[in-house]
Amino acid sequence: MQEELSEFYNIFTETKKDIESFMAMLDPVINNAKDDHERLYYHHIYEEEEQRLSRLAELIPLLETFLAGQGGSFSPSNNIFNRLLQELNLEKFGLHNFVEHLDLALFQFKDAERQAKLTEMRGTNHTSYQFVKEKLARINEQFDTGYADPHAHHDEHGDHLNHHAHSTPVQPVQPKTKRSFTVGSLISK
Repeated sequence: MQEELSEFYNIFTETKKDIESFMAMLDPVINNAKDDHERLYYHHIYEEEEQRLSRLAELIPLLETFLAGQGGSFSPSNNIFNRLLQELNLEKFGLHNFVEHLDLALFQFKDAERQAKLTEMRGTNHTSYQFVKEKLARINEQFDTGYADPHAHHDEHGDHLNHHAHSTPVQPVQPKTKRSFTVGSLISK
């Protein structure tokens, strides 16, 4: 179990760096958005990743505790271990979402520099997601945690993230008339 925790630690510390880099990429896009839709779209993604950084700020020290041999036994009767498993299962889905956010950004950011950086991050984090998903399934089974992945339906027919890995982005159809909606303008309707 110590080996898996060490691998999780490496994955989540690297993912943390990628999230910070991605957020730095989104920040000027949000600040210079051409309309409310673009601002809201990227701000929503930014906030989700910001929340994820908060969770990683709790998970990484928890992993460090176990890696230092101070977390107690790897047993479902150990509340700290149970918390660790819950955090890991939550972050597995966070990693899944991060890969999707990178996919969405790849549809929008067409310059070579950002495409290269996003593609690299996407590949690394997709591989990490696959690893975490597989290892956590085994750990949950091994410790008979009773944890049923509420997000398993995402992969019922194979990993849908693979379907986007090498596809060419489809350009959205532009409406003939430009409409400008804000969240506030939609509330009164």
